Amino acid sequence: MSDPAFERRAIQLYEAMLDVPEAERDAWLARETDGDPALAARLEAMREAGRLAALSTGAALDHAEEEPVPARIGAYRITDLIGRGGMGAVYRGERDTGDFSHVVAIKVIRSGLLSPALIERFGRERAILARLHHPGIAQLHDGGETESGSPFIVMEFVEGRPLLRWAEEEAPSRAERLAVFALICDAVAFAHRNLVVHRDLTPSNVLVTGDTGRWGVKLIDFGIARPADVVADALSTRGTPPERASIVSLSLTPGYAAPERMVAGPVTTAADVFSLGRLLDALVPGADSELRAIVARATAADPQARYPTVEALAEDVARMVDGRPVAAMGGGAGYHLGRFLRRHRLPVFAGAAALLALVAALALTLAAYRRAETAREAEAARFAELRSLAGFMLFDLNGRLSRVVGTIDARERLAARAQRYLGALAGSSATTPALGLEAARGFIALATIQGVPSEPNLGQYEPARANLARAMRLLEGSPLPRAQVAPDLALALARMAMLEAHGAHDTKRANAALARAERVLSDVAASERGTRWLRARSEVRRSQLDMAVLDQDVPGIGRLADRLEREIGDWPAEARKGFAAEFDRAVADHYRGIAGYFTDALAESIRRTRAADARFAALERARPGDPLLLYFRAFNAYIGYGSAEGADDAQALRFLAAARAASDRLAQLEPRDRTVLLLAVKIRAAEAQSLSERGRHNEAVALQKDVVAFHTAQAKRQSSDSAGNQLTTAQLILANIAIRARDRALACEATRAANRALADLDRKGGAMGFVATYRTRLAANQARCARSEPVATMETIA
Repeated sequence: MSDPAFERRAIQLYEAMLDVPEAERDAWLARETDGDPALAARLEAMREAGRLAALSTGAALDHAEEEPVPARIGAYRITDLIGRGGMGAVYRGERDTGDFSHVVAIKVIRSGLLSPALIERFGRERAILARLHHPGIAQLHDGGETESGSPFIVMEFVEGRPLLRWAEEEAPSRAERLAVFALICDAVAFAHRNLVVHRDLTPSNVLVTGDTGRWGVKLIDFGIARPADVVADALSTRGTPPERASIVSLSLTPGYAAPERMVAGPVTTAADVFSLGRLLDALVPGADSELRAIVARATAADPQARYPTVEALAEDVARMVDGRPVAAMGGGAGYHLGRFLRRHRLPVFAGAAALLALVAALALTLAAYRRAETAREAEAARFAELRSLAGFMLFDLNGRLSRVVGTIDARERLAARAQRYLGALAGSSATTPALGLEAARGFIALATIQGVPSEPNLGQYEPARANLARAMRLLEGSPLPRAQVAPDLALALARMAMLEAHGAHDTKRANAALARAERVLSDVAASERGTRWLRARSEVRRSQLDMAVLDQDVPGIGRLADRLEREIGDWPAEARKGFAAEFDRAVADHYRGIAGYFTDALAESIRRTRAADARFAALERARPGDPLLLYFRAFNAYIGYGSAEGADDAQALRFLAAARAASDRLAQLEPRDRTVLLLAVKIRAAEAQSLSERGRHNEAVALQKDVVAFHTAQAKRQSSDSAGNQLTTAQLILANIAIRARDRALACEATRAANRALADLDRKGGAMGFVATYRTRLAANQARCARSEPVATMETIA
């Protein structure tokens, strides 16, 4: 293990060497490391790593043969070359498809460099930009491949200059420079809140836009950005020597890259704080002690010694600008007194005489002020960490764990911890309207994990209901514009509807919640409907389809499925080709298959369920182990089996195998989700009937007995009409299979059990129409059993 003091010394010398002309570096290094051959060898290794880093970012290819400027890329006519680098080129393009004009920047990978790592980096940049919508981050518009197969992305065309060139050409005031730095911090903080670390914040990746008095910034080049996942970063360099791993495997800019990237340390948001400190140092000239202290803390070699968040760094800069005490200064009573006097100069001088009499009281006041300031800063840091941790647990870590078998206990503990964090976040005195919206979104995500039946969950229905209600209270009482909170309120209402329908079996309340969700969305003006609005509408449609199936409203199923697919056309062009759009197309076909099943249009049902299965399978290959995809694929194949049975037996068996495979994997991931378990049991009942019809009676009997045992346990746990009808149906199917197997004893036993369950339902008035139709046949068969007569054969129960 390397010596930390030795490594810090090596990093300090390496950074100092970057300011020495290349021709003089060998002599300079010889002087600085005289008598320490280990240090000299370490620095030589770092120099070599730096050269390799230059190769990874394309510096070695600056003089390679330049490719000709293409005439057009996709829907855009190329009008100019903005710049070239080792990775590729950036062009200025104008849309010329005749529908509307649009000027963009198009980034293309250089032909011949299409390595898997580079393509992965390019794809990561596109994926990250697609979810980062902020005025300080260059926006993604489109993407694809050129005719030669080179990947490209279409981005916002930014009329701006690199940060330091802007500072040199405009010679802005110190106040203007600090205002621009605040805008940079705001954009980086937004990326961190979305769990993205930029990892290459340099002057060339910050463009300044606008003109005097109206400066803006745009962050570019998210090509090496990654989720803020310390473990993933650490694992990504496994097998590479520590002194070279981070430099060789990632692009970095010496002088702006954090020290941990030079020695393969974990890369977190602290790396961006370091780079921001370097940017501040380069942007704002002068040697005043407060600025130096802020830069020193932001660029500390130990990540733990830096500002805990970008917001904390920006707040300290704002304190310096306002004349308030700067946290980085530490400072005693004298420093705080000086800051106080500077801010309140006139009142202090006017009351100079009285001040002498109040020295003792002032000293006590300043001491209390200092303690309050320290406590406030510590609280602000804890609050920022709380927000970041709650978001990471709900939106990132749970998503990863949900695809891993055997993590159910960890996910339950995670949900319980997130519940405490969100409660603290919502109840904090520091909560603003924006943070209230953030907390509401967290409660919706937590409720979905706990027990929203439309998605695989932990089966915790009551905690889910409470959290959705809490989210709705926060959203309904928010002072933010309605257009900003409407998508999240509609989302909460749609998920509450699924709880009412499947958890409480109250379809009236469920339909009322969905009607209100649609009104909330329709109240938003067309000009204010963004991506969140579109995705909320999509979920409302899927919930309405679920309710149409429960109500057996076949015309409604068809109308809603067509509407769901048609509304994809309202999405941005890039989104129409993405995962969410393809998922909605698959869902639309799935529900059309159900409509065909209800109306005995079996050929159409088979065609639609096959189309949906192909889409779900493709999506699952792109996102293996996703519980929601597995649930839809299993249920869709189950419907396909019901439609194909007797009409196309070979296709029916393929559907049944697909349903069983998906439900088995899903049950391993979500062993406590009642919706998932009920679906798995339905599929096993269908499989038992299929085995029986193919003469494999022993296997069919064993499988259906397991189904009966499950429903018996369910009926004991919850005395509901739904559980009673399911148990009766399971016993009917077992009796039918036993009759085919010529097992008269089992057939009579199952018939008597089915009659007992049906009688219990009749006493409560809860027998459903399907089950009630077998009342006469069951009674007749039970009488034959009593008289030792042959039991009559019943038709297969679907």
